[in-house]
Amino acid sequence: MRLVQSAPAPPSPIADRFAIAAAAARGLTRWRNAEDRRRSRAAIDAIAGQVRGRDALALSHLAESEAREAFIHRPWMAAGIPLTGADELRAALCGGRGVLASYCHLGPFAGIGVTIAEHAGDVHQVIGPWLLEPQRGPAERRRRAWLSMFDAAGVPMIVATGCFPAVLERLRSGAVVVMAFDWPGSTETMFLGRPAMLVSGTARLAVEADALVVPVARSFRGLRLRTVAGPPLDPRRHSGWRDLHAALAARHGRWILERPGALEDPRRPGAWGATAGSDRWGAPSGA
Repeated sequence: MRLVQSAPAPPSPIADRFAIAAAAARGLTRWRNAEDRRRSRAAIDAIAGQVRGRDALALSHLAESEAREAFIHRPWMAAGIPLTGADELRAALCGGRGVLASYCHLGPFAGIGVTIAEHAGDVHQVIGPWLLEPQRGPAERRRRAWLSMFDAAGVPMIVATGCFPAVLERLRSGAVVVMAFDWPGSTETMFLGRPAMLVSGTARLAVEADALVVPVARSFRGLRLRTVAGPPLDPRRHSGWRDLHAALAARHGRWILERPGALEDPRRPGAWGATAGSDRWGAPSGA
């Protein structure tokens, strides 16, 4: 699926970095608001547990959230982000098998498929159906900016709802499909040190298509961005989709716990909501 979206002309890289820094500083000022403090503390409790230094992590969560939003509104920044582990990704593609690039809602994750497409050929991005639903005002500008990242890079999109057959077909043809791992679902998984109800589509698809899974993540390094690709997970080396799913959860979990403030709030609407706590992430109604 391709949608042509208009985007504003990019300013200079220095102006972009200044905008990200200003957004992070704006996030820090949100700590003065009692409701923002409560929400960010609850998010950190759900991500890292009730750890020492919780308030410092909660403060970083507010700064990361604002910086991520500033990035989304600058879709031109998605192009040319360095990829650590590019050789691992290219090696995974050499065998002719499909590849699932698996990411979590960590750091400035929007448009991560653009980076993958700069190092691979046939790349498709799975998107949430909400990106196809026109909004009003700032929400619509945000939606268009997000979509324009993929359109500018020529990355076709697949709507997540009912996408299993379409993704399976592309993987069997040797394509790369980029999709999120951390969504509510029906599979109880040890994730971030607690049971969490997660979707298991990535592991199921990999096993059925005999596709490799390459975990990827993006982060701010100061005011610059970096994407990292980890060593591929091969379903042939796992006893089944559940074993592969657990290994992928562990890999993503390690990255998240290195910087828990960078994970998008699991208690946000559309994710786990109030079921995400320090002891368990349950299955919200309608997941």
